[in-house]
This record gives sequence, structure tokens and C-alpha cells, in this order.
Amino acid sequence: MKNCIKCLALLGLSASLAFAHETFNKSGQLGFDKTYSAQSMKHGQLGISVLGDISNDKSVFSDEEFYSNTGRNGVSEYYGANGYFGMSFGMFEIVDVAVMLPLYYDHVGFDKYTDEKGKETRAGDAANQGYLGNLRASLKFRAPLPEDQLFDIALLLGMDFPTTDANKRGLWIREPDYINRNTGVGYAYGNKNSIMRFVLAATMDMRKIEAAPILIHLNGGYRFTVGNDNFPGFYNVAAGIEIYPLPVVSIFGEYYMDIFDGDYEGLKPMTMNEASVGLVFHIGSHLDLQVGGHFAVTKKYTEGRVSGGFSHDGSHMTNGNTEAVWTYKARTVPQAYGFGGITWSGFLIDPDRDGDGVPDSEDKCPDERGDKRNDGCPWPNPDLDEDGICDAWVAEKGLHSEFAEICEGIDQCPNEQGAGSDGCPLDNPDPDADGVCDPWVSQKNMLAKFADVCTGIDECPAQAGSPNFSGCPTKLPDPDNDSLCSPWVTDEGLLAEFANVCKGYDMCPGEAGPVANKGCPWPDPDVDGDGLCDAWVTEKQLGYFFENPTDPNMKQCKGVDKCPAEYGPIENEGCPLGNPDSDQDSVCDAWVSERGMLDDYKSVCTGVDKCPNEKGPLATDGCPTEDPDVDHDGVCDAWVTQKGMQDVFKDVCTGLDKCPYDSGSVKNDGCPLDNPDSDKDGVCDAWVTQKGMLEMFADVCTGLDKCPFDSGSVSNNGCPLDNPDSDADGVCDPWVTQKGMLDMFAGQCSGLDKCPFEAGSPDADGCPVEEIKLEVYFASGKAKLTANSKRTLRELAKKLNSKERKDERYQILGYTDDRGNDKSNLKLSQKRADAVVTELVKNGVDKSRLEAVGMGEADPVADNSTAEGRELNRRIMMKRVQ
Repeated sequence: MKNCIKCLALLGLSASLAFAHETFNKSGQLGFDKTYSAQSMKHGQLGISVLGDISNDKSVFSDEEFYSNTGRNGVSEYYGANGYFGMSFGMFEIVDVAVMLPLYYDHVGFDKYTDEKGKETRAGDAANQGYLGNLRASLKFRAPLPEDQLFDIALLLGMDFPTTDANKRGLWIREPDYINRNTGVGYAYGNKNSIMRFVLAATMDMRKIEAAPILIHLNGGYRFTVGNDNFPGFYNVAAGIEIYPLPVVSIFGEYYMDIFDGDYEGLKPMTMNEASVGLVFHIGSHLDLQVGGHFAVTKKYTEGRVSGGFSHDGSHMTNGNTEAVWTYKARTVPQAYGFGGITWSGFLIDPDRDGDGVPDSEDKCPDERGDKRNDGCPWPNPDLDEDGICDAWVAEKGLHSEFAEICEGIDQCPNEQGAGSDGCPLDNPDPDADGVCDPWVSQKNMLAKFADVCTGIDECPAQAGSPNFSGCPTKLPDPDNDSLCSPWVTDEGLLAEFANVCKGYDMCPGEAGPVANKGCPWPDPDVDGDGLCDAWVTEKQLGYFFENPTDPNMKQCKGVDKCPAEYGPIENEGCPLGNPDSDQDSVCDAWVSERGMLDDYKSVCTGVDKCPNEKGPLATDGCPTEDPDVDHDGVCDAWVTQKGMQDVFKDVCTGLDKCPYDSGSVKNDGCPLDNPDSDKDGVCDAWVTQKGMLEMFADVCTGLDKCPFDSGSVSNNGCPLDNPDSDADGVCDPWVTQKGMLDMFAGQCSGLDKCPFEAGSPDADGCPVEEIKLEVYFASGKAKLTANSKRTLRELAKKLNSKERKDERYQILGYTDDRGNDKSNLKLSQKRADAVVTELVKNGVDKSRLEAVGMGEADPVADNSTAEGRELNRRIMMKRVQ
């Protein structure tokens, strides 16, 4: 059980986080009932709410009072209803604006009245009254706290504007603000003054720390009537809780209290304490259904004269004077009344919740700020091994300038941190440990870096030698075997002596190099690895050598690299390319096409942008224009046809959209299609066939539903099937066999039920198993049949051999009373059953159809303590078994 509760809690938490339902209160703001949430709507989000209350509680006024101005008639029946029509809009993630217009209605029926002189006043007709209330506008500001903050805080400012008619009279005074504290005059629907409201709201959302799917709200505020001290001000306090136990439902509870500010003249202060509880069903399509109830916590009436009401003849009073309208005691909260309604929220603007300029509908990482060139996702780490040399993809995407503060160049060893300019780890400067540095140390100008390890240039880097012999074991004329003599040969005038070994002067005696470079290895001909040769290659007229090198280990390049330190394509002479889509409208800047690089940037942009500094669609070559398909359903808005631009937008939309603001189907002129299978039975509604759309909805339904409002079977044209086993005996009703549906209902029944309206045995084709008492008798204590019994069995044999029964099988059951011991009784009952079977076989019944079973004292049908009971228990029964 505990595990189940945990699972439900986790499910509710994940659902509430995933769906993020917005519940709206009676003022049109986020919250519920009278409580405000401190959380805010998303930017561009619209909310619409239609909520209401209903009451038939006469306890809002005192029973002993009268409610007509002339006849002193009492109220026999009362109904009151309130409607709250709200709309809200979210801006900048922290500001919500809302408006709400209430509509009120009262129905009153009267009793007749007889005064102390016996004069009777007629009851009069029932009276009905309804009118608009005061328009309420509100603005909420949420503190811009971090998203993962447990608490939200918001300030709400509101104003009620006098849009009602104060002369419209009713019995239920909707707000305590509408009672004049000096005269006691009450206005059911609102007075002629504006009301200013201030509310401070706080919300604790436990979902943010993944603790529980629970929100707790606290409100405190003050409101007052503007410019008229005759109407009181009120402090108000509200506390509420929301719980999301399941993805499709949430529960809320609220306690609300008004606290009177000031004194009444002749009236004691009216209190308003109310508790509310309700459910919100999140029914999909951004719709929420609310239902619940309010309960008065304080039920005191104002102890003074509050005017209002109807006249006994059904007309309402219009002047509000206490002399003209009968007075009564009242309160603004019924003892109990119901509420409910429906709300919707959606987006007028395609949301971009991570603020990276890529709409959520196109953003592959909608919760992470990214780059449009990367489909709205953040770029990966540009220097994975953190050695200051950029990974190759940075150069490939032309992003060196974006990451200049992090890395440079191109890392040839992206997974290994290296100190070299290519990002690779450096080799051991002296692997033979002879104190003489390998040649590469000198070539990379790192002699000073490794001064504490080695010095000089090792002419024999693979052999430990002496510093006196430049790192060789002995003095060798050509230690690197590149056919050029080591410097000491020339210095000692021994060139002729070693002419058969080497010649010339080796500038790099420890490292083999070509004669053309004086025995030194060529430097890297293409440092940035973009396939274009660095300038020195051309300067030394070695282009032919590196374009087709004879040494397979030699790097290949061609041409001249104008940006030798930066990777760039050959088409751009080795320099990095600029942004291919500078205005980020997915249409490529002109240079991309001019250099034949459209395929290279096809994941970023297409086409040629004729307005590279202004965003525009591909259909207008990147220049700004109206959206040809506002609802993105593939059907063009009317202006496309009106301006003759169908060809311009042929890759975006076709036809003429008859429902330009509702996404629909091309086959339905851009209008939304009805549900193709409204009863969800897998059989298509008739309109699908009529419009030739069976293939379109093949994965949803098939065929033509002859019962579109009743879920049925595909095999029965969408109509419900009868119960395949109406008597629930495991044997299928005849229609199952007739319609060839035995396999369909194999898990419920089998065979053909010959008694479909009576539960029976599968062995008896679904018919009840008969148990018949045979009127046969035996000699006392014996198994010998009497003569009359034999005649009875002869008649029975004829029936059993009839055409209707010749294939039936039976058990013959013998029973005794409880006199004697169990063993002898069982033996006697078996003999008597055998005697009956023998007699039936003798009269032509096939023995294979009969089975004799002795039951002894089992299953008594009467009391064995009486002679009559024992007689009934001594019996032979016949039971059909097949």
C-alpha cells in the first residue's frame, strides 16, 4: 500500500510538472475561487474563464423578516446565481493583466400574509431580477526570483468600476462592500462607487524541489471604496492549497476571511468567513473543468436594518430608500452553495521559454538557451580537453570568433590535453636520457623550456651518447643518414675522407631532412590543416613537392593559404567563412551561393537572401512579408491568392484557407476536421467516407460506422454487439456462431447454447442439468425393486430412448437415511442405483448412457430425526450430465 501511495505521488508530481496546468480564480487571475497565486503566466499566454455560483439558501436573510414594501409578504422560494466572465494575459513572464465582468440573477417567490386584523395580502407573482455587476480589472507583478526558488511573491493591484445599475434590487447582497454602514441600505449587485484593491500573495511550490505535487498559497490585502466613506473598507486574508494526485485532476481547498475596518452606525459589523473545497479536471485541449462547494464558517446576520428586496407584486424597488423598501437582516455568505465552471489557456505568441530567439515549436532544446545555427541548442564545449586549442568543429562551423576567449587554432588531439600548438601532448625531449635534446626541441624553439632536462641538439636521438659527440656514442659523419655530413666533418676538413658517406653541410644533424632544405625537415606546410599550403611553401617554390609528395608521411597541400593560422575552406582561400545567415532567417547570405557552398550549410540555411539584414521567409527570398500560412496547416491565407503569390509560396502552402486562424486539413480547405471516430470504436464516422478520407485516417479507423454515437465492433459496422453469453453459463448464444465470431469471444464463451436464456452446463449445451426424483421403491433394507417400480422404469426407458433424448447421458444417484452405519448405507445406496440402471438397460437403454452412483447419507433433503424426513431422504435421483 505504501508503495502504491508513493507511486501515485510521483505520478502526480511528474504530471503537474509536465502539464503545468493553470487554474484561474473568480477575478480571472491565476489561483482558485478568491485566492490568488503568486506565480505568473508565460509571456504571450492568454487565459479565458467562465465560472459561477448557485444557491437556493434562504438563510442569507432571517426567517422572521418580511421582504416586500407594501404587503409584508415573506419569501417562499429563492434562487440566486452569479457568473464571472474573466480574461487574462501574461507579459514578460512576471506581469499578468486580467479583467472580469460578473453577472447576477435572483428569483423570489412570495407567501401570502394575514395581518393582526385578519386582512390577507395575496402572495403575488414570483419576481426575477438580473443584471451586470461591477467590472473588475487587476494587474499582478511577480518578483523576478530564480526559477528554482521554492517561493514566489507577487503584488496585485485591482479596481472595481461601477458598471452595474445600483437600482436593480435583489435579496442576496453579493459583497459586504455594498452595504452603507450609516443608513443600512444594501445594494445586491453593486453600488455607484469604485473599489480599490491591494493584495500581497505568496506561493510555495513544492514541485520545484521535487518534494511533492503540492502548492500552498497565502494572501493578505485591503480594499476600500474610493471617495465615499459611507461604505466600509475591509482587510482580507486567504489561505489555500492545491494538490495534483493524478495527471488529469487536482484538488484545492481555501479559507477566506473579510475583516471589517471601522464602525457601523446602528449596525454591528458583518463578518465573512468562508471555506471552499473543489476539484479541477484537466480534460485536455488546454481546458480545465472546476466543480466544488462553499461553506459559511460564520453565520451571523447584521443586527440592524438593511434595505433591499422586491415588492410583493413582483416589481422591484428602484430608489433604495429605507422608507420605501421593507427592511431585513442579511449576510453575504449562504450557509452552503455550489460553484463550477470551465477555463482555457493557450498562447497568442509562439513561446520561447529559454529566450534564445528560437520558438519552442522549432527549438530542439526548448529549456536551454542556445543558438539558432544549432537548432536552438547550446554549442558543445569548444575545447573538450581544456588545453586552449579549439576542437575541430569550431573551425568547421566558422565559430573561432565566438570562442576566441576560450581557445584558438585546431586541436589535432581533442581528447588529450597537449602543450603543443596543435593541441597534442609533447614528446619526451630526451628519450635516450643522454642530456642532449632531440632535434624537435630546437625546431619548436623549446630549448629554454627544457633547459633543466637537456641541452644542444642530439644527432643520434635513438642512441644514448655523449654531449661531446652531439649525443652520439662516437663521432659519426652522418648520424641521421640523410646523406649530408654533420657539421664537425666540415669543421675538421674531412669532407674528402667521408665523401663515400655524405657530402655538404647538415644544418640539422640529428634529424633527417632533404638536401633542398640543407638536411632539415620541412616545417608543417599546412599548420591549420585546411588543405592549403602556408606561404613559405610558395616562397621556397616547393608547391609541386607538397602537392604530390613522394613520402607517404608527408602532409599534402596545394595553393596558398591567406589565413595560415585559421582553418578555412579552399573556396575562401583558407580563411574562415562569415556567418552564412547573418539575419538568422534560415535563408543563406548571397556569398554562400556565390561560392557554391549551399550544400555545406544546408543544415543552417537554404536559398539566397536578398535582404540579408532583415528576417524574411524563403518564399520571399529572405525579405520580410506577412506569414502566408498563419495557422501552419499548409493552406495559404486569403491574401496570398488576392496578391497572386501562390507560386511564390508553393513550397509553404497551397489553396485558400477558409479557416485562417484554426489549423486544419488541406482536404478540408484549411478548416479543422471533426473527430473521424467520435465513439472511438475503430470504425470511421460517415463523413470520412463521404469526403474520401479513409486513407488519411487509416491508422485511426476503418470502414463506415452505422452507429457513430455508440461504440461498437468493427465486424458489426461499428454497432455494439449483444452480450455473447447472456445467461453467463460459459456457452455462447446462437448469434455468435451465426456471425462466425466464436474466435472473437473465445475468452468469454464457447460452443452453441441451446438454452440461451437459462444458465446451464457446458456439457449440456448450456441447458440446465436436470435432477429428477424417480418414484421407485425397494424392499426394506434391500436393493430389490418392487413390481410397480419396474413398471415405472419401463415407462422411463421409453422416454429416454425417444428421438429427442437418445443422445443424452444420465447419472442415477442412490440415497439413504442416516439409520445404520455409513459404510453399509453407502453400499446399499450403490446397489439400489445399480438395480435401477440394470432395469433401464434391460428395457433397451444403452448402458454407456447411464452411470450408477451411490451417495449414502449425503445431501439429505429433509430432517432425519422424523419418520417423514427419513422417508424423503431414501430416494433415487436421475441427473442429466450431457
